[in-house]
Amino acid sequence: MRVAVLCWEESRPWVSSLRQSGFSVPWVEEPKGDVHRQVAGIEPDVLVVDLTRHPEQGVDMVGVLAGEGSLDGVPVVLVTREGGSPDGLEGKVGHLTVTTPKKMVSAVQAALAQRQKI
Repeated sequence: MRVAVLCWEESRPWVSSLRQSGFSVPWVEEPKGDVHRQVAGIEPDVLVVDLTRHPEQGVDMVGVLAGEGSLDGVPVVLVTREGGSPDGLEGKVGHLTVTTPKKMVSAVQAALAQRQKI
């Protein structure tokens, strides 16, 4: 399963955790500029977005991708410090999970399991 990750530099251990759990993480990028538009090109099975820093920027990027249709059928896992629900994404993304860094791998596993049922 391919996981695209938009995370800030200090969150790179998330990538190691995903790879150690058997996921392919072919693309990781800091969410700057319009680099997030490359997500559609790798056709990820799930998108993980770091909202622990600059959450409004991450929410905006997911909103743009969803509006372009780049996330059709792709579950999105939003990683926050508080585990709260970000405003503005409800109804835009088919399967949205909000989690914390400690529960990120299990949230990705659950999102992928849900996708396979659809």
